[in-house]
Amino acid sequence: MVRGLGPSGSNAEEKDGNDEYRDMTIIEIIENSRNDRHEEIQRELEEMKNFIEEFPTRRVEFGGGVGVQPEEQREIDNPSDSGRDEGNPMASSSSLTDLQTSQPPQETEIKHFWSRTGVGMDSERERNLLISVSVGIEAYKLKILGLAIEAMKELTKMATEKQSLWQASIDGKVLSHIEYTKQFGQVDATLEMVIRKIGMQQPLQPPNLSCPTHIPALPNVEIHTQPLQTEASRETRFLLADPVHIVELLMNNEQYSPVFSNIVSKSKVLGVLSTQAQGDYNGALQVMAVEFHAPSPLVPNRECYLARYSRCLSNNLWGVVDVSLESLFPNPLIRYQRRPSGCLIERFQGRLCKVIWVEHSQVDNSSVPEVCQHFVISGYAYGAKQWLSTLVRQHERLTYIMVRTDRRPQQLVPTGEENLLTLADRMMRSFWRNLSASRKNQWMTVPLSGAENIEAIIRFVKDKEGRRPGPALVMATTIRIPASSRRIFDFLQDENSRNKWDILTHGHIVQQTRSISNGCVPGNRVSVLEVKSAEDPDRTIKTLLQESFTTSDSSYVTFTPVEASSFSMTLNGGDPDNVPVMPSGFSISPDGQTGDEGSLVTIVFQILDGTASPMHIPSHSVGTMYKLITETAKSITAGTVDPDNMGR
Repeated sequence: MVRGLGPSGSNAEEKDGNDEYRDMTIIEIIENSRNDRHEEIQRELEEMKNFIEEFPTRRVEFGGGVGVQPEEQREIDNPSDSGRDEGNPMASSSSLTDLQTSQPPQETEIKHFWSRTGVGMDSERERNLLISVSVGIEAYKLKILGLAIEAMKELTKMATEKQSLWQASIDGKVLSHIEYTKQFGQVDATLEMVIRKIGMQQPLQPPNLSCPTHIPALPNVEIHTQPLQTEASRETRFLLADPVHIVELLMNNEQYSPVFSNIVSKSKVLGVLSTQAQGDYNGALQVMAVEFHAPSPLVPNRECYLARYSRCLSNNLWGVVDVSLESLFPNPLIRYQRRPSGCLIERFQGRLCKVIWVEHSQVDNSSVPEVCQHFVISGYAYGAKQWLSTLVRQHERLTYIMVRTDRRPQQLVPTGEENLLTLADRMMRSFWRNLSASRKNQWMTVPLSGAENIEAIIRFVKDKEGRRPGPALVMATTIRIPASSRRIFDFLQDENSRNKWDILTHGHIVQQTRSISNGCVPGNRVSVLEVKSAEDPDRTIKTLLQESFTTSDSSYVTFTPVEASSFSMTLNGGDPDNVPVMPSGFSISPDGQTGDEGSLVTIVFQILDGTASPMHIPSHSVGTMYKLITETAKSITAGTVDPDNMGR
């Protein structure tokens, strides 16, 4: 359970330290501290702590038909999953022998695509170490602190200003780039004149452009020349939570990573520059290496180094801001830069609080495939609505469990239900890790005609003791379906319609034997499904654990086969970590196209394949999984799309 999202009676004003700032806005803080900023910074830096941590990654080179070496596939992603992410697929789970293809593919070699970020793992490790060392240098500390303070000032204006900066459009509020540049940008005289003329709607005379007499030579490096595109979004929600606990969730990496694991692939603290007493995050400042992913292996990940800064701006208002450090640590291969982004959290009466989330970035979207372009640009992949929707969803999930606590004061929930929720949570985090384009997932393109958007990876599953029972083949793709996300979600999560899309249950009976609601929306639940023989309904062929949930911005249906004996022990109070998980499932999101009812569905299947090797995926395995993916996509489309929309 994640502390910080449940009901709490603690109050921000009860904390000590820096009370002089509580009744001032961040702008007033900046203005009033200009004359003595260096003295204030020096006082804060006296308490700063710094540490250096190595990041254990190294490059893996591949040739020909390839897979992933098992020693390189040890768990190095989200730290909250370390050592217990996947398990040994049981004898009753799905395997490649359950499906047969009539025509094996002619091509057997899979082409490996190296890191989509353009930066290898060696350079990532070197940069992590460089920044870890640099943040311990006094000059860099001062620069990072100054950058963080200015970022908080910008975030406050971006979150609270209703006119000029944000303008109405058919898609909601969009950032006015001209107004943003006027308020925050560094502009030369020519650009300032252009902005002023446009704002006054006066005829524009050609500016007098002069070139510098000397152009400095570029360094001898290969520089990424694609122009970065600006993305900006703002979202507001209300929820019952203590603002201090939300701040703690964002500043404590052990909470932040698992709560946002549907977006965060990696989050590593490289240095702590300022910290207060235990549990006091007023003025906390840290440097981090982060990697974000979208719910599709086709959408490139986003990586950056950033400073994260939290501040109590008044008695009832907190701010947490991120800002990229590229201005201090230049990277010629930069593809993503995080402008001041984060949230303001304001306390209202009782436990109600208002959260305003702002996402602002510059990014290279040139490698996003056409099928996902609108999805990314609209903000459904990385925008403020996705971050805030995740926060609200986690709050709802935990609050709903706490309601069950009130009904059973002797314990949180019955032991079996608590274990089911714990197991489902681990399954979901493993699923998100599998579907992302994180650099840890060395995706390979399936070499079949018509399979250009189908990707594959080999994972080496293991049990709790770390044994490696064998390789598992993961295959994923993203398709567009001309139907609403809610309609697709209802079709996939309902056990009564499972036979319509699940090839492995054709001819069998699917029954839900247990269900735990974890949200107020119908369909938000953890379920136990049993697949029974149609000839002998008393015989269970296999058991599935499934979690499904939907929000206004995204939906998931995820399931894993579970071994009967270990699962039964878990339901009776045994350790849920002893149950191996090998999740498959679906991510469902609006496609982002204005005025059109369509959805993007990412299909992920993971099946144990004992015939695969670290450097080779057999052709029959590729063909079988290709059939499973394509037949499932056709079945979902047929079951959810109105015949009148089939051609759209």
